[in-house]
Amino acid sequence: MSFDNTVIADTITSLAALAGLLIVISVVGGRDTGDPLSRRFLFGLRVLAVLLACRILDWTTGFALFRFVTIAAAGLLPLAALLLTEGLLRRHAPFALKVFAAGGAALFFLLALIPERFAEPWRMAMLLAFQFGGFLAIGWLVMTRDRDSLSAAENRTVERMALSLLLILPFMVTDYRPGLFEVPVRLGGIAILFLCWLTIGLGRASLGHRDTIGAFAVIALSSVFAGLALGGIDDLGWRGSVQGVVIVLSATLLAVIYNDSVSLTAEKRRDSLLKHMAEGDLTDSARFLRGLQHHILVDGALILPAADLGDFDLKVLARALEQEPVRSVADMKLDAPVDQDIREQLAWLFEKYEATHVLLATLEPLTLVALNMPALASSPGLEMELRAVQRMAMLISQRETKA
Repeated sequence: MSFDNTVIADTITSLAALAGLLIVISVVGGRDTGDPLSRRFLFGLRVLAVLLACRILDWTTGFALFRFVTIAAAGLLPLAALLLTEGLLRRHAPFALKVFAAGGAALFFLLALIPERFAEPWRMAMLLAFQFGGFLAIGWLVMTRDRDSLSAAENRTVERMALSLLLILPFMVTDYRPGLFEVPVRLGGIAILFLCWLTIGLGRASLGHRDTIGAFAVIALSSVFAGLALGGIDDLGWRGSVQGVVIVLSATLLAVIYNDSVSLTAEKRRDSLLKHMAEGDLTDSARFLRGLQHHILVDGALILPAADLGDFDLKVLARALEQEPVRSVADMKLDAPVDQDIREQLAWLFEKYEATHVLLATLEPLTLVALNMPALASSPGLEMELRAVQRMAMLISQRETKA
């Protein structure tokens, strides 16, 4: 079977989208699969994956079976999206919309049996109208939802899905060629990759919609630049340049999706200080601090009771750490808001124990924790975890004092 540049570009883009879907399926499937919402989402993702896999096989082999499954899966997409939307909104869709989605899925299962020479282009036109109408109706459900009945996390998830519709609806149209019109490359795979990226990003609540759109714009512009540059170098013409842009964009999005999935997996394995707080011995401050000594992020931390601080002015140290329970070498800068006595005592403490941070563990008797955490190995999140650990140690100490 011969392949022209258009089929090659379509195949590469679809392969990238399929790989992105498989990554997201593994991430979502690795969570609580007993959750009804996760099951609905996985169902939709698997329908998309089957559609892409069979479409690629249809292009490369020409077997009628793959064409049949492709059309049947495409007809199932609005129903899968509607089931997910009902789960996200925690309410039933209008009965007429359910009948439309389910009836359309059944209809296109039957229409998929008709040989291509008898069914095109009217079958593709019907499928486009059905999918477009179904997704528009789902968008209307999302826009008219009762926001007050959903939590902030639920609203954020719904908005991410709605954001993906902004690409899915226009890009979906390009998937219906040949038969209706000609474009250099199908863009549905790009919309699917964008959906995968948004889904991976749901695990990071700190990322706002503006961050996501901004990052996508940077990736898209970079891909346009790279594709046009390739087209100019090899004189590919406008069709080849567009195909180059889409291939570069799909490959870049796939790399970003994979990188984000690895980051999420690493977060699960990460031995954070918060994990020490959740699983450490909270019955005794001394045992809690000894457990901290063996933590990989602060390995070698020194516990300094008052008896080991004979070279220091304990009153000045206590005053310094009462003001700021976690001190670092940054407090030694000339513009730091500390008085000269505190500066001298902290400077000597950091120098003597080769430490970068010191934490107040208990005030009476004075107990400190000195540790070395180079700036290159530190992060704002880790600094905040240190503050949380210090506060937990103080709370344990105060509880012991009251007891």
